Amino acid sequence: MTCSRPTRPELASRSDLDLLLRRFYERAMVDPLLEPTFEVVAIVGLDEHLVTVGDFWEQILFRTTRYEGAFVPVHRALHGRYGLTPDRFARWLRLWTDSVDELFEGTDAERAKTKAGAMVAALQRSLA
Repeated sequence: MTCSRPTRPELASRSDLDLLLRRFYERAMVDPLLEPTFEVVAIVGLDEHLVTVGDFWEQILFRTTRYEGAFVPVHRALHGRYGLTPDRFARWLRLWTDSVDELFEGTDAERAKTKAGAMVAALQRSLA
């Protein structure tokens, strides 16, 4: 008798990304270490912000062209105001990875985690 573990769906669509991003932001916005850096999301409004971040991740994972933001300058401004420390980046990456793993599996779920790690490394270099 084999025991099969329940499988999670693949991360495969914009609606999947929307679910993932909502789960991640709900956690990040109340995390003691990250909460101050996410206060601007509370001001702008989570729903509006999730559209932009969803466009960003959709471009990264599914090669769409909807994202029209400025990723590095936005984070440079956040760094100047809040100090995006290595501990904050590590916590962000842990919450992201945990959120992906909780909801999804498959190639694009793994890519979402790998790309997030690469973004953290690139941002840390650009903010140094």
